[in-house]
Amino acid sequence: MARDAFKLSTIDDRALWVASGGMCAKCKRVLIFDDIERKVNLGERAHIIGKGDGKNAPRREFAEEYGITEENIDSLMNLMLMCKECHHIIDTNVKQYPPDVLFDMKEKHESWVMSRLSQNKKAIAVLHKRKNSIPLDTILLSDEIDTLILDAVAIQEEFTDFSPEGWELAKKENEEFFQKIVQSKREYTGAYLYIFPLSPIPLLIHLGKLISDTVPAVVFQFDRDSQKWCLEDESKDSIPQKVIISQTDEVHESLVVTVQVSGTITEELIKEAVGTAYQHLDIRIENPQLNSVLYNHDVTNIKRAFRKELYRLNDLHHYKEIHLFYYGPAGLAFELGRCVNDNILPEIHLYEYSNRNEKKYMRAFSI
Repeated sequence: MARDAFKLSTIDDRALWVASGGMCAKCKRVLIFDDIERKVNLGERAHIIGKGDGKNAPRREFAEEYGITEENIDSLMNLMLMCKECHHIIDTNVKQYPPDVLFDMKEKHESWVMSRLSQNKKAIAVLHKRKNSIPLDTILLSDEIDTLILDAVAIQEEFTDFSPEGWELAKKENEEFFQKIVQSKREYTGAYLYIFPLSPIPLLIHLGKLISDTVPAVVFQFDRDSQKWCLEDESKDSIPQKVIISQTDEVHESLVVTVQVSGTITEELIKEAVGTAYQHLDIRIENPQLNSVLYNHDVTNIKRAFRKELYRLNDLHHYKEIHLFYYGPAGLAFELGRCVNDNILPEIHLYEYSNRNEKKYMRAFSI
């Protein structure tokens, strides 16, 4: 027997998605995500009091008790947004999921969504993870950062081809990925981008440059010790990192910029990689080491120093090219990329470090 068509208006259908935050009311799974070249919708409208005859309609015998009739059975009051798996579970385990359990589940989920919408920024999760092949889970991210993720735009294929051709392909993939972010921003007006980066540094700098500083974005750092994403220091006990800026006096057509946060970059390695004379701008913290910069206040200070000194020197000397060497966390690399303006700065060459290469720093590509 064919199921009757839904008597649900487009407006009410949209209202159900908004009230549910685009997530399954049972498992909190994000129901729309990016697949190859298209969006995939995993959402289903699930009846609490089932539609159809008594044999094929879960919980239909409770219709009169809950005021459900043929006229309002497709109304918002009787519908939940669910993934296919959870929809199947509640309809095949009716004793475990009677109407009162489901009405309560619906109310609690939609209240949870509304509280997050009112108290937190609406977020589009941007996952750029091209190191190792284990994907991040947007549901876990949503719980960890305590915000509502309206959409997830992800690229999580491991990057392994470090040849010039491989880098150029990855650069093109970045540009295609950026267009998906733009499309999501159009669909969710006013939503912030929540950036979760775990990729080779040149790709993150390039992505930051594409997104730019004109788009509201919140960038998280991954703390490998705690295995958590960081933004602000909740303990308030950390001492702000002192940013040290220095430069050489002799001016050349090329400028080398080093940013030393998680470790040091030696002059010998720079000379080996660049191969020509250069003026050197160095931006570092007092004691570079792993996990020394995780929180937003330090990221902001380093980013501000980078932008100010880079543009000041370029205004004075109008360099032909810039070589950028970076040793620091992924999130800060993305933020530095957001400082790059094509109309003001010359071509910037980006480098990737590998201890396995004869040359430790190899040029990846230019932006």
